[in-house]
Amino acid sequence: MAVENKYVDANTALGLTAEPGASAHEVVRFIANAAIAAADDDGSVYRVFKDVPSSFRPSRITVLTDGITGGTDYELGVYDRNLGAVVSKGLFMTNQTMATASRALDGLANVSVLNIGSKATIAELLSLTPSTAKPAYDIALTADTVGTAAGNVTVILEGFSA
Repeated sequence: MAVENKYVDANTALGLTAEPGASAHEVVRFIANAAIAAADDDGSVYRVFKDVPSSFRPSRITVLTDGITGGTDYELGVYDRNLGAVVSKGLFMTNQTMATASRALDGLANVSVLNIGSKATIAELLSLTPSTAKPAYDIALTADTVGTAAGNVTVILEGFSA
């Protein structure tokens, strides 16, 4: 029976800092509340965070909802700043229901575990290089099926700044 007792990060094994992104950068938390109205239409975009740097490294996104009747298909992704065009509507999360109250929806459901935390920037998650990425983006909920009742969605974004 194999028993492992090792450092999982090669830099740590060499006596270096475990993860430069985790230790050399500031941990940042953004919190926003989106009020969803009963009269809102399918396809509505709720920009929860403005001007998030493309070098930001998300480590956790928690989505909370008090339950929106019929709100069965929401996505969390990236848009160009200043009410610009969609870049990747479901980069972080797709097909998430808001119809049932929850305090623990995974806003990074579409991101590989290996890319969470100090591993990948927003630009890298978009498959962009520093030279092709824009300086910052808006993070937005898109309601593909918005629902028939009013409700609230809170998004908490945590990660590492550049």
